[in-house]
Order: sequence, then C-alpha cells, then structure tokens
Amino acid sequence: MFRFTRHALAAGLAAAVLVLPGCNRENAKIKEQTEKAAQADQTQQQIQAAGQAQQQALSKAGVTDVQPNPDTMQLTDDQRKALEDRIKNEKNSSYQALLQEVIDKDKQIKDMNDKLTKLQSELPKPDVVRAGESHYGLAMRFLQKQGLSKSDAKKLVDNVNIMDKLAPGMEVYHFYSNGVYGTWVAKGHARISPSELNRQERAKIEGERDTAVAQNEKLQEEVGDLATQKEQLTNDVAALSEEKANLTQQVNDLTTLSEKQKSDLNSLHYIVGERGALKKAGVIIIPVFSKDRAGAKWTNEAFDKELDLRTNDTLTFTAADAGVKKIGKVNVVPGSLVKDQHYTLTIAPDKQSATVKILDKSRFTNEKVVFAVSE
Repeated sequence: MFRFTRHALAAGLAAAVLVLPGCNRENAKIKEQTEKAAQADQTQQQIQAAGQAQQQALSKAGVTDVQPNPDTMQLTDDQRKALEDRIKNEKNSSYQALLQEVIDKDKQIKDMNDKLTKLQSELPKPDVVRAGESHYGLAMRFLQKQGLSKSDAKKLVDNVNIMDKLAPGMEVYHFYSNGVYGTWVAKGHARISPSELNRQERAKIEGERDTAVAQNEKLQEEVGDLATQKEQLTNDVAALSEEKANLTQQVNDLTTLSEKQKSDLNSLHYIVGERGALKKAGVIIIPVFSKDRAGAKWTNEAFDKELDLRTNDTLTFTAADAGVKKIGKVNVVPGSLVKDQHYTLTIAPDKQSATVKILDKSRFTNEKVVFAVSE
C-alpha cells in the first residue's frame, strides 16, 4: 500500500508525485522507486498465492516428503527431478496431472522470484515492522538518519498520509531525494495486507458509531413511550391537578434528559489549552517520535466544551482561551484526524485567535478532541 505526499494517482499501481519547485527530477526518481516497490509487493503476494496453490496440489497428490523452501516457495533441484521421475513412471493420469501442476507452479514461482530479486536489488532495504512500531516513528527515524533535524523531518512526515496502524511483518519503504520524501507500506510477511487492515479499522469505527446511533434511537423510543404514558395519566387523573402537575414535570424532565443525550451524541466535545499545561494535567502525552496522544486524564469530565454538529461546523478560540499570549501552533489530538481532510485550521494574522472548520462531521460526532496550543 502506497503513501506519498499530497497528490495521489492510481493507474494499475498506486503512485503519486508531489511537485515542488526545482525538484522534478527527484520527484520522477521517487515515483519510479515507489512503482517498483508496488510491483515488488504485488509480486511477493503472487508468490505466496502460487505457493499455497502448489501446496494444495501436493496435498491432493498425497505427497508428504516434498516441502518447498518456506522463504522462496520453490522446490530444490532434487525435489523437482524426483517429481519429474514420478510423472514419467506414474500410470494414473489424475495423479500425473497434479504432479505436473506442481512442476508448472514451481516454474511460475521461480520466474516471479527472479523478478522479485531484480526489483529488490533496485530498491532500498525496507523496515520490517515489529510489534508496537508505527509508520510515523519509522518515517521520522529514517529521515533523521538522512541528516535532517527533527523539525525538518516532522515537516516532511506531516505532508505524507501516514497509516494509523501497522501489523508486524509488514515492510515500510522510504524514499528521499533533495527534500522530497515518499513512503510505501507492503504486506511483506504479515498475516494481513495494509488495505485490509485499513478496512478493518474503518469497520470498527463505523460499528461503534452505529451502536451509538442505535442507542439514540432507543432513547427516542423511550421518550415516545413516556409521552404516551403522560397522555394516559393526564386523562386518568384529570380531577387530581396536583398529581397531574407532578407527573407532567417528570415527563418534561425525562424529555430534557433525552435531548441532552441526543445533543451529546451529535456534538464534538473538546478542550482548548496550552500544550505543556495539558501534558502536565495528564490530558495528553507528548511522545518523542510520534504524534501527541490521549493521556490518563482523557476523561469525559475533562472535555467541558461542546459544538453541536447538527447546526454548526465551525468553532473559534482565542489565545486567552488557551492561556497563551499568542497562538503559534495548534496540535490536534487524536493524531488520526488529518488536517485539510477531516478539518481545516486557520490562525489569525495577529495570532490572537484560531478557527477550526469541520470538513468530515462523521469523524467528530460524539468524539473527544484536544486543541493543544503552543506559542
């Protein structure tokens, strides 16, 4: 799966180029490398698929003494010759066909391995993802090894669509040339492909949202039931005005509660504060090599501001709101929210206010977000 700066282009292989003044040659070089990484990724997955088909043919033929190389999925010369001898001496045509399928698959696998070896020889060595490693952290480490400062590396990484989650065994390619950075995430030996992992994460988020919507619908049904009860009780106790007033007040209270819950489910809950103070309070954690994330005090009670997304898509806060003299930078937590994709953030020329416009309301509905301000 390919991740590169800003502009994406799909034409069989995923590829993209960020055009910067005076660096078209570097862009073309990185574009060529990322296309080769995509071809290598595709070829490696084809080898794995062909190896599985080869193993199935061996199993159907009842061959247990032939095991292809687990890394290349290829047969040794001795194994191939032994199978060819069996084909010559075998009378059962079905068995012969299965063995011949194994031989044919092996030739395909060899050709693909040759192609993969050539592609890999023309590519930089990728990072093999270990448990707990992040795409952001690997990218920062790579760029700093190229001699970039942490701040310069962060600027380049912030311009790249970084995967929120990686699986152990995936391979991360990095490409850098004269200020242009690109990256590609390949399946490698992981049990899941990057695209499938993305789909699973998206399905999980959508499932949680569907659950929240279902809970809201249930509350609305409860309010409807209470309204019916109110009407019945009003008819039954028409002569008892004091009791009727009490029952009406109870129903009003429940309706108000339901509206508050409905508002919560459709609102963005947020905090504005100075970044260091938020860290000290335990609301956020500021890692060394990755984006700010939720801290131990990331609780519902801490998020004291709301924006009802049913009627609003814009919020504005001031330097005074954040407890700073001026607004120099705003870190948005969680880091999975992508600027200019999910929201825009504009700091006023006098640095005294900032305006956030919500582009993708589904990502902010009933979510907790921190706007950590630095001077």
